[in-house]
Amino acid sequence: MNNDDIQTMFLHRFTALARTRLANAREAAEKRDHDAVAVSVRELHGLAGEAGLLGFSEIVPLARAGEDKAKRLCAERTPEMAADLIDTLRLIEQRIEVLGTRSARGSGVVKLGDRPE
Repeated sequence: MNNDDIQTMFLHRFTALARTRLANAREAAEKRDHDAVAVSVRELHGLAGEAGLLGFSEIVPLARAGEDKAKRLCAERTPEMAADLIDTLRLIEQRIEVLGTRSARGSGVVKLGDRPE
């Protein structure tokens, strides 16, 4: 089984789980307390790992950047840092939606630079 087959097989599950992880991360980031933001760190770390295992290499650096921003927000908790993290989460959500659109069509593997038709 090659990477394309693996992505096709798990794409729907990955996008569903990614949406849940991102919703949890955003809710936690909006609360802006240390314990809640730690949830964002965990969710983004998990998302990066899952994306990496499945070969969605375009998601990995975005999730890692979000994880780093969430870690900084745990330490500093400024409104600007929270807004920056939320912006990053929105960007990741958009990329996941592109994957989800393609998954719903059954077209298999996509490059995230592609736009939904």
